[in-house]
Amino acid sequence: MQTPQIVFIIFTAVTSVGVLIQAGVLLGMYFAVRKTTGELGELSEQLKRHLVPTLATARDLVEDISPKIKVATSNLVEASSVLRSQAEHIDKTVNHVTDVAQAQVARVDEMATAVLDGLTQATAAVQHGIATPLKQVSGVLNGVRAGLDAFRRKQP
Repeated sequence: MQTPQIVFIIFTAVTSVGVLIQAGVLLGMYFAVRKTTGELGELSEQLKRHLVPTLATARDLVEDISPKIKVATSNLVEASSVLRSQAEHIDKTVNHVTDVAQAQVARVDEMATAVLDGLTQATAAVQHGIATPLKQVSGVLNGVRAGLDAFRRKQP
């Protein structure tokens, strides 16, 4: 019966060593977790010191800028509306000026055509009115000259 007791003693010794090793590992884990918790607490405090003022400043900035952005947006909408109405007014004015200019160009063209037609008719009338009597006068003068020439030839 000696053998089972030795086995139990060896088993108990091995188990005790295992429990001591496990206790050492657990103790090491405890210290590592404690150290990490301390570092996280310190990091959290640093974040609170730096991040909270930054967030407060950002919130104040957003609160300060928000009404200004609303005013600027409404001004842009109003300016856009005014520009649109002015562009429409300019478009109407340009169209009106173009229509008036086209009407005046057509009127000047009609006047120039009428003047040129009148000049053509006047020239034709003058040519006809002067040319016909001139031919008659020329014929009479030629007859008088022929008669005078004949009269001069007979007088020697």
